[in-house]
Parts: sequence; structure tokens; C-alpha cells
Amino acid sequence: MYEIDSHEQYGEIVKEAGGLLDKYVVPVFCQDKFGRPEMEGTGFFIEHNLKVYFITASHVLDAIKSSNSDFLIAVQTQMISLPLLGFKQTMDDDRQFDLAAFLISPADDNYGLYQNISIPTHKTTLNNKLEKVDMEILQGFPISKNKTAKRLNNQTKNFEGALWTYSFSFFQNCDFYNFNKHQDLHYAINWPKKIKGQKTLNPRGCSGGPYWFIPDENKINGHFLAGVFIEYYEKDEIAFVTKIDNVIELIAQFDALKSTKKDKI
Repeated sequence: MYEIDSHEQYGEIVKEAGGLLDKYVVPVFCQDKFGRPEMEGTGFFIEHNLKVYFITASHVLDAIKSSNSDFLIAVQTQMISLPLLGFKQTMDDDRQFDLAAFLISPADDNYGLYQNISIPTHKTTLNNKLEKVDMEILQGFPISKNKTAKRLNNQTKNFEGALWTYSFSFFQNCDFYNFNKHQDLHYAINWPKKIKGQKTLNPRGCSGGPYWFIPDENKINGHFLAGVFIEYYEKDEIAFVTKIDNVIELIAQFDALKSTKKDKI
């Protein structure tokens, strides 16, 4: 699949690609009983039809709601609370899609900051049908690497997160039905327990993170957002990404709701 001579060279390209994509990836937190942020997942901002949305996994949002915590994110190390109002999430009990979206108000004090790190729709696979994919990149904030005691500055209250960038490949001949998934809606990822004898990192905390496609490994700036990382089955060495088309369908509901309200006036 790749034209790269060695595992080490490929690793350097993954690292370089991650450097281009790091700015888009946002850690998500709940608060512990002492009011300290605890890593819960990952997310990102996307700009669609001149509006900005924050995207993460639905089960990340559920965990924060069940803990009666604020929904916290860190942008450029600054801890910010997103209001738990006006969000939408896929209501599939079986977590087939597992998506949550927040519409960001232009009146938000941090709107410009969010806009600067938003992924525009034209940089997704929504309307870009790729003939090949040389690299698949997952980015997220694994909980094991982001303990509050080590990452939170007690004076500034800023969070210096450890962002993880890794490359996988498609899981060939996946039995999507067995995992209650569908190949038209999801990507199946081959996630081995070990690579070259080294145990792979547990992705807990990466849920909601962006999954990128790079069509040509020699042109890593030609990246496209392909979907949202949602699920990992360690025993089966497989993980799943919900395709970006489903994200766009979810955020389209915000406009649909507005249209309905107008019709009632």
C-alpha cells in the first residue's frame, strides 16, 4: 500500500502529518468532586454553511451529563466550559453512530478562537471521493497519558495535554453486521494489540477524535477529515469510525429545527 521503505521512515511521516493536524484536536473533560478536570474524550470544531459546531462522541457527552459536571474543553491550553444547552446527539441506543454536536453561537466570547481551529467542510471527504488512501490518521487524548496531576498547571489552571497521533489501516473483510455497523456508515480499522512486538496504546479518551485520510503519503498537506472515532474492540483487534456524512446529517438538524419554528410563527 505504501511506497515508504521502512517502518521508521513511515513513523517520521506520521509525526510530520500530526504536526499539521494537531491544532484541530480538542480534549474534553468532566470535573471530579474537587472541581478538577478529568479527561473524558476528544473532539474537534467543524465549520459548515458558515456555522461552527463542536463534535465529539455521544457516549462522551452522556458520561459528562450523568456526572452532573460542566462540559469542559481545552483550547490552546485554556480551559473553557461549553453550555449543556442546544446540543444534539444521535439517539441510537445501540450506539451505531455515537455522535454529539454543539452549535456555537457567534455571540460566544471565544467564537473567533473556535473558528480559527475549525475544519471547513471542503477539507472533509463529504464531497471528495478519493481514489486511494495511503494514510489513515487518528488523533486523540488517551486518558492514560493525561492524568490531571501531571497535566494541569495549578497556578494558571491551563491544561498541557498529551496529544496522540497514530496511523492504522482498513480492516479488510470486516463482518460489519456482527458489530452492528454498516460499511456505508462506518470505517472498520485494523487495531492490532501489538506492532513489531510493542503493545499498542489503549485509546480510552480518544473517543470523538478526528480520523483523517491522506490520499498521497508524499503530499501530507492534502489531508481530509473522514470521520469520528467511536469504538474499540481489543479482543477482536478492530475499531470503528463513523463517517463524516453522518456528522453533517446531525448538524443539519439545527437548521431543520429553526425552519420548523419559523413555520409555526
